[in-house]
Amino acid sequence: MIRPAFQAALRELLKEAETPFYAYDLGQVEARAEAFRAAFSKARPFYAVKANPALFLLRFLRERGFAAETVSLGEVFRAYRAGFLPHEVLLNGPVKPPRVLRALAAAGVPHLGADSPADLERIARHLPGARVLLRVNPDLPVRTHDHLATGRGESQFGMLPEAIPAAYRRARELGLEVLGLHLHLGSALTQPEDFAAGYRVVEGLLETLGPQPVVDLGGGFGLDLDLGALAPLLAPFHRRAGEVWLEPGRYLVARAGVLVARIWGAKATRRRYLLLDAGMSHFLRPALYRVRPEVRPLYEGGEEAEYDLAGPACESTDVLARGVRLPAPREGDAVAILEAGAYGSSMASSYLDTPRPAEYVWDGEGWFVVGERERYPALFARQRS
Repeated sequence: MIRPAFQAALRELLKEAETPFYAYDLGQVEARAEAFRAAFSKARPFYAVKANPALFLLRFLRERGFAAETVSLGEVFRAYRAGFLPHEVLLNGPVKPPRVLRALAAAGVPHLGADSPADLERIARHLPGARVLLRVNPDLPVRTHDHLATGRGESQFGMLPEAIPAAYRRARELGLEVLGLHLHLGSALTQPEDFAAGYRVVEGLLETLGPQPVVDLGGGFGLDLDLGALAPLLAPFHRRAGEVWLEPGRYLVARAGVLVARIWGAKATRRRYLLLDAGMSHFLRPALYRVRPEVRPLYEGGEEAEYDLAGPACESTDVLARGVRLPAPREGDAVAILEAGAYGSSMASSYLDTPRPAEYVWDGEGWFVVGERERYPALFARQRS
């Protein structure tokens, strides 16, 4: 899904921008944010920074009432740089070493998601009185890609429901401020029934623990999830918690962004390929999760045919899309890989000494740069010869 006006603007940007690059439609971000706030008007949204950590985007969403959900010390620092205050930041994740906790003591302590009993002990030792949420692993067969199913019992995340009461008591004994419970089922979930099953686990725990200041129901909202069908499921938590938190990330930004690449060759083995100047270093999701992003041509071409779009790495997984029907291109024509607004730039790497691309935002009237293209000297700067 790409707005015609945005597609036309991309064609203009191609006249001067070096490929590959990421491009974002700010109007799309705003529309998705507004739709989310309307559907969950009583909940407090924490934007999942890992989806797209661009500073302009963090500031944009903070101005619209979003807090920040992070999973690393670097993301906490990034959120603070974007203007978020400690009480507007949540740090999740299964591993919080002492060096991280000491750094937070100096920089400002956010809310903390406690992922295990050991996590609680370490937090209490280094950050006495810290505000914590206990992460629940609901032990459910969540319907999504195996790599995205964080709510299954065999995953490394959270504490199983039967372990939560003891962890709750221990956290209070340690003098921590227990805000409540945190649930995250996984990512790219499209069935309200999956959310309902996870929510029932949390409701059962509230029967045991009693009402809590906060219930964080996480995120994982698939791009086509019916928010209207999900919103009523939050009603019990609004009655039994002081606040309900949600963590939208990819839902807000994926469709607002594209990765633009040029075609520098066509070839045929047992399949027909177009060879791009972008690949898995720039958009890892197709290789990591076997997703099939949509592709839009930014050119007028000849007769349509079916192609696989391969990148420049010597890796069999460096294929951004398979079975895409496109007009026959000329060398240098460009395509837009859709849904790259999330986990595009945030997962980009310098594998094969590949500079990270520039990032541009279109505000409906013009383009502005929000991320400079990485230069080769920066790739070598931290190494000694």
